[in-house]
Amino acid sequence: MIDLIFITTEIANETAKKTFEFNPIILLYALALIILTVIFIKILQNVIVNSIIGVVALLFLYYVLNIKLPFVITLIITVIFGPAGLGVMLVLKFFGIV
Repeated sequence: MIDLIFITTEIANETAKKTFEFNPIILLYALALIILTVIFIKILQNVIVNSIIGVVALLFLYYVLNIKLPFVITLIITVIFGPAGLGVMLVLKFFGIV
């Protein structure tokens, strides 16, 4: 019985060594995924902050300064492009397009 457990353990150890053998390609893939994730999070964080600032500016224009823009389309453009999108909408309102 003990011999069977010992043989099974040896087979498992050999299989694990073959499976987890040092492979530099796996390490490169892991590093690439980590770097891409960090870059994606940094970019996404900037986009979220830009969108929040744009929405706050839109609400300020709409409720405090009483500048009435078409709310839904302006909200969508502001969420995507931030304050720059809101500025474009104001220019379009100035020229009577919106």
